[in-house]
Amino acid sequence: MSQLDMKMKLKQYEQTVIEYLGAQGGHFIVASDDQTFVGILRTTLLKQLAISGDPLTSVTDPDYILKVIRDTSLRRKHLVVFIERMMQGKDTSMLVRQMKNTFANVKIIILTGETERQRLVLLHEIGADNFISKPISINTLIEKIAFTIKPQGKLGQLIDAAKALVAQGNFETALKAARKILEVKPNSAAGYLVMGDAWQGLGKLDKARESFEQASEHANLYMEPLKKLAELHKLTGDMNERLRYLERLDQLSPLNVERKVDMGEIHVELGNEERAEELFETAVQQATKDALNYIGEISEKIAAVYSSRAPHKAEKYYRQALDAKGSHLDHTDIATFNRLGIALRRQGKWQQAIEEYEKALHITPDDPNLMYNMSMAYAEGRQFDKACSIVMRIRQITPSFGSMDKTLSYNMGIIFSRGRQPADARVLFENALRLDPSFEKAQKALENLES
Repeated sequence: MSQLDMKMKLKQYEQTVIEYLGAQGGHFIVASDDQTFVGILRTTLLKQLAISGDPLTSVTDPDYILKVIRDTSLRRKHLVVFIERMMQGKDTSMLVRQMKNTFANVKIIILTGETERQRLVLLHEIGADNFISKPISINTLIEKIAFTIKPQGKLGQLIDAAKALVAQGNFETALKAARKILEVKPNSAAGYLVMGDAWQGLGKLDKARESFEQASEHANLYMEPLKKLAELHKLTGDMNERLRYLERLDQLSPLNVERKVDMGEIHVELGNEERAEELFETAVQQATKDALNYIGEISEKIAAVYSSRAPHKAEKYYRQALDAKGSHLDHTDIATFNRLGIALRRQGKWQQAIEEYEKALHITPDDPNLMYNMSMAYAEGRQFDKACSIVMRIRQITPSFGSMDKTLSYNMGIIFSRGRQPADARVLFENALRLDPSFEKAQKALENLES
């Protein structure tokens, strides 16, 4: 796309947002404690788009989000809610579901950093209209908002119009609109989906099923046709076919606990008690894992408060955070192990810190940060031979580790010097001085080596 085309597209996106907040009476609610993102969004609206008035309401407490939406919806026709995937250590999936079920005029954009794909699939399934990965540029932010508000093209507008006809119960006209969509884009999954809704509204369930199957065939990863087919077979009482589509949905979105319960219920009806029990057990395990993750996140947040002020209290809450995960510990918990180890070392409990690092290394055996912290713990216990062997292992696995950090280079140099490895120590002290020629401790350590 040429620079001119890109500028024209951006103008189109900007105009969509301006009209939404102006003529259409729209409003934005941002539920986030990330003041950087809130500031970028506000600057985008007020300066880049020159929106007058106050187009944005900010909420930092998740307990007040539904109230703010309710109050705002009384005076605004349309709302876009930006919400963090995690707020105050709590997963907002349930809140997203509540918003979508309660407020028909709300579009939801999830704000997230890196997260597992299955979690995003679940959020999309329960109501998220779009996702923003932070950090984000102003132009990309405007584009994301514009596409959330309305489709940016003829086909998308036709699809929206057809969906509106279905919602109004105007099924005959919706059917004509669906055929128009398929003329513009043959084999459009969205077109077949609207057609299926129209046929179902007209009571033609066989034709509805055919349309939904066509939609699914032309979009293998599109969950909506599968959900429609599952619901259609529930209406017709065909449990085996309903189960088949629920199983396909479960493969695409395995974190949906309620669906596993629905599948288990069908297996009970079919007399498959053993399979039903497996599904119910899996549902309980997933729900338990989600709840324990929340407990762990809260415990870690409390531990962070105490981290530098009261290491013994930080230790208590870091242990709670890890204990809450039970057998579900994975690579995402390595940072917690590291912080627990640091809290222990601050109390002089270097041996206990090593025990925690060893547990973590069973999860990620070659993590250089873990190994570095373990070497520091051994050094604090004056076990310099063991500390040296670990640093040597780090430099074998990750030769560049610490090369751009003067403190890491200096600390590893000290370990080598105390472990009677002067040549390796010299290289690290010299690197620390290369990064910061005024680093007096490194200079003195190097002079001591040479004396």
